[in-house]
Amino acid sequence: MENEKYFLRNEIHIFDEFELSSGYVFRDVPIEYGVVGTPKYDDEGNIVNAIIFCHGFEGNYSSISDFHQLIGRDKLFNYDDYFFISITSLGFPESCSPSTTGLKYDFPNYVIEDLVNFRKQLITEKFPEIKKIKGIIGHSFGGYEALGWSIFYPDDMEFVIHFGSAYKSSGYKYIFTRLANSIIESSPKYYSDIYDESLSEVLISISQLHYLISFSRQHFNRMSTDEIDLAMQNFSDYGLFYDIYDIKLRNDFLAEFNLENYLDRIKCKLLIVSIDNNNYYIPEYDSIPLYKMVKGSQIIFLNTSDEPNQLEYIYKIEDEIKEFLDSL
Repeated sequence: MENEKYFLRNEIHIFDEFELSSGYVFRDVPIEYGVVGTPKYDDEGNIVNAIIFCHGFEGNYSSISDFHQLIGRDKLFNYDDYFFISITSLGFPESCSPSTTGLKYDFPNYVIEDLVNFRKQLITEKFPEIKKIKGIIGHSFGGYEALGWSIFYPDDMEFVIHFGSAYKSSGYKYIFTRLANSIIESSPKYYSDIYDESLSEVLISISQLHYLISFSRQHFNRMSTDEIDLAMQNFSDYGLFYDIYDIKLRNDFLAEFNLENYLDRIKCKLLIVSIDNNNYYIPEYDSIPLYKMVKGSQIIFLNTSDEPNQLEYIYKIEDEIKEFLDSL
């Protein structure tokens, strides 16, 4: 049906095997993804308008809908003009992860090359008509993967949009991941083969820690202590939807993540979207240094007016993103 191109369609593909850079091999590996939009073909039958979407720390393939102000029918990234492939990353539920494999704390550590290769293998196996990706959009954690792809496979894409993200874990971000994992590993039940209710309490604590970095300092300082207590309680409930082993391995990855020494490999056009007043991805330590280190990159700043949901304000930079796309 013609209208199917306007709706995100969920799919599961199975790799016969997937090998980590450490040499560990998974077999019969599920990978979750969704497609939406209209593939365009050249004279040789190759898809020429594919865009890969990479989700954030608590997201999955469906997180592309968070960008509905820019991506959608009659939007800047029009479904009639682009073909989107949104993939649930390695280490996240519904794709290969500690929780879905049953390996839990025995799941092997992964690095940025593994995250990139996981997505790339899907494109190779499921979409052989894609010889070159039009672009990659990476938000938050997904920005790590988008940037990594442009480094390890610099000829694969025309552009990358690095949205509210970083190029390494350092300083505040490193401390946060170490602290979160210390809380997790302090539980005597973490290495138990039977899930204990106390682990849910640990997840609530981790969610409350995430609350600290989810909004701006200005936003917190406008709130009364009673409002903060209520907000923390509401926010912590989200932790019960996550798996402690998935979170732990994700933090292990973050503690080691660093692409600083490889940025000179980037060949594609890079657009860096910096979020003002972000309490985790801080412009002066993350996006601005990245802009200075990547020759030919562009940077734009999104002013969120100190409000909680930064994605509600994407419309403010639509014209600047369009100007970037028109320059390709």
